[in-house]
Amino acid sequence: MSEQNKDSFYEKQRMVRPKIEDVIGNLLNGDKLKNALAFIAYLRENKLTPQWTSGNSWKVSYKNYAVCYIRVCDGIHFNYNLEAGSWHIQPFIGEYDANSLSDEFKEIVWANKKRCCGGCSVRLNMIFGKVYNENACERSIVFDNPDVNEIECIKKLLEMRKSAIQEGKTKKHIYVAIKNRK
Repeated sequence: MSEQNKDSFYEKQRMVRPKIEDVIGNLLNGDKLKNALAFIAYLRENKLTPQWTSGNSWKVSYKNYAVCYIRVCDGIHFNYNLEAGSWHIQPFIGEYDANSLSDEFKEIVWANKKRCCGGCSVRLNMIFGKVYNENACERSIVFDNPDVNEIECIKKLLEMRKSAIQEGKTKKHIYVAIKNRK
């Protein structure tokens, strides 16, 4: 796809700033759509509103702190390392106590750990008791096409993030431009 088409798509979405429900209904189907809609309903019930941030990408915040990103792929524009008709949730996490999650949820989190680029402002050495020697940050966990169990785990992670924000135990994420990353 040409850069001009990608820019045009981005500009159209930027002007409209679509609700996530208005986009995913056209891009996802089956269990992916069902799970995405149920998760978004959960967010809205808990006063966590997805706000459009970029092409097919929505940020969820709580008290001006990022809680998670939700992204979908249409196969043409921004793909976020996803295949067409896919979506993911990228929760922001911290170095929480290893006992703060059930063993089942810890396994789910560890199975969804991705390698960080190394340029983030909030780096982690440990995620729920598991030490990482490679780069890990508050955005290293990404759930691609999450199923019902993974969504329950994500809900727990979001509750933990909200509690940490309320208690003043969360660092604010600061974006580091790619050109400034080491």
